[in-house]
Amino acid sequence: MLYRLGYPILLLGIMLCIWLSIGHAGSFDQTGLLLFRDEQGHLLGPEWVSVITRDITALGSNWILLFGMAVMSLVFTLRRHYLQAIELLVMALGGVFFSMGAKYLFERPRPDLVPHLIEVYTPSFPSGHATMSMVCFLGGALVISKMWSERSARRTLVAAAVLSSLMVGISRVMLGVHWPSDVLAGWLLGILWVLLVHQYCSHYRLNSTGLSSC
Repeated sequence: MLYRLGYPILLLGIMLCIWLSIGHAGSFDQTGLLLFRDEQGHLLGPEWVSVITRDITALGSNWILLFGMAVMSLVFTLRRHYLQAIELLVMALGGVFFSMGAKYLFERPRPDLVPHLIEVYTPSFPSGHATMSMVCFLGGALVISKMWSERSARRTLVAAAVLSSLMVGISRVMLGVHWPSDVLAGWLLGILWVLLVHQYCSHYRLNSTGLSSC
């Protein structure tokens, strides 16, 4: 029931972000981008804020996240949890495919309202860092927590994963390289893909267990 309700909401959210990304940036994107800047366009706060922000955004790098998911998949494989290993790989590779594909489909220019604090080379919509951090952090947390019996521990891990992705996405706006709608679309796309893969794999595991017990 929760999945059935969540999918339409996520799709509507993504469609809204697509609408916001068409044409010139509207008040939502402009206000969100300027929220972290002073009147001169500089990032608010002392110099170390920009250093920490760049460190946080590095957590959403495709290469770092893909490496982490590959390591987790290898660990699951060595422990003979083959379906969990495949689930992680499908989540990660699918996340890259959909986020990069959408970037070159929409080809939204990067924000030019404020100076960029890091170099970027790909189109803006959706945010790949937001998408992949949500896919890998949330996806990894769901797969791992599925093997735990303590409900509080599972919820804590999932909450920490979502919070980590939120921090990565916000850092992209703070650095001036994404509009807020880029980041929001990345989060929603990541959640949608994770839920689709996780629901399918959970259903497959349930059916396999039921068949083996017959």
